[in-house]
Amino acid sequence: MYKLGIQLKTIILYSSKSGNTEKIAYSMASKIGCEAIKITSNSTPSTTVDLNGYDFILVGTGLFAGTPNEDITRYLGNLNLKTAKMFALFITWGGAPRTDKLALTRLRRLLESKGQKVIDEHFACYGGWKGVLMKRGHPKAEEIKAGGDWAEKLVDGLKKSYENGKCD
Repeated sequence: MYKLGIQLKTIILYSSKSGNTEKIAYSMASKIGCEAIKITSNSTPSTTVDLNGYDFILVGTGLFAGTPNEDITRYLGNLNLKTAKMFALFITWGGAPRTDKLALTRLRRLLESKGQKVIDEHFACYGGWKGVLMKRGHPKAEEIKAGGDWAEKLVDGLKKSYENGKCD
């Protein structure tokens, strides 16, 4: 799994009410060989996993009315990491204009206010709800695969950057 001799300890944290974000998280975890942990209303940084042992953390959430899942925002708001970590964001959403960008900005600012680094690139795909016509049937198999491919590309790119001394 580790190319170029660089080990980048990675984990995925996600929240998912309908299962859409969970599908993407599992695809990513399978592709890059890491654990995916679902964040719920009972999750706290002290009881879920010690993120201090990780280098790269992918955070995913579904959006409801353009807002990230409250479980993941509460969890991230309670983070108190000893050193800055590298984060990447991914979302599933119904496709309402600009809501994806607003939600991603909200998550980015939350993490940065905690002294964390968030890479510019993100992954987003549609996610439909049962009973709601908008984007029903998403994420499709190719979108799920694309999430895994995106995560693999990110991890490989970060490993190369570390090897070349371009990451701190």
